[in-house]
Amino acid sequence: MALHGYGASLFSWRHLPLALPDRRVIRIDFPGHGRSPPRLDNHYRLADHARAVLEFIESQGLEDFDLMGHSMGGGVALMIAVDFMERRRNSIRSLTLVDSLALPQRIPWLLQPAFSPRLGSFLTSLLPPRLIVRLVLRFAFYDGRRITEEMVRTYAKNLESEEGRHASLETARQMIPDDLEGTIEKYKQLTLPTLLIWGRRDKIVPLAIGIELNALIQGSKLILIDDCGHIPQEERPDVTLRAIVDFLSRVSPIAR
Repeated sequence: MALHGYGASLFSWRHLPLALPDRRVIRIDFPGHGRSPPRLDNHYRLADHARAVLEFIESQGLEDFDLMGHSMGGGVALMIAVDFMERRRNSIRSLTLVDSLALPQRIPWLLQPAFSPRLGSFLTSLLPPRLIVRLVLRFAFYDGRRITEEMVRTYAKNLESEEGRHASLETARQMIPDDLEGTIEKYKQLTLPTLLIWGRRDKIVPLAIGIELNALIQGSKLILIDDCGHIPQEERPDVTLRAIVDFLSRVSPIAR
């Protein structure tokens, strides 16, 4: 199961099914992202997204699955992993976190307006969605030449309605968990096989976060992607997916 980052959608994991042809790959759109309808409420905390995914897992009767998340989706994946650990479930086989939210950090300057209700609302209503997305992607990527028009067009759809803009801003405003310090303590108790993948040139969730997170999670492994920013599965999909496939083949082999 793959969870996307803020402002993205399951489209960001589009290369994953091709890399794992022998596995069932489930990609989820968070509320207000992609094809998941936005709501005009304020239930956009990471915990709300985690609860929605947990409800999906329960409704589908999913067991023995590998969980991965990018950026905000990584933060949600960590919450889900902690929930399974505390409830003594054994259904998650492995955890893969890609440039994941996890620890206290400074909000990058380009994203700061999204965390301000008034300024964020003003800018998202004033600027064309594709311009906003292009600016954010250019900041997120190390090599801007790897940004495609398909990416810009797809992610701009999240901002093309009033409801979508509301969902985006509420998600940003509530992205920091209320009890982050308590949550971090729980990372230390995780015993899942865990792979961390980080772009060396990430300006949104810097490498220092990945190094610290790697020290917190028992037995985790950190892989760095050269010449890559915040979205390795899109900027360097070849290297990123190879690392994921190698990891899963070791810790979660398919029975033949």
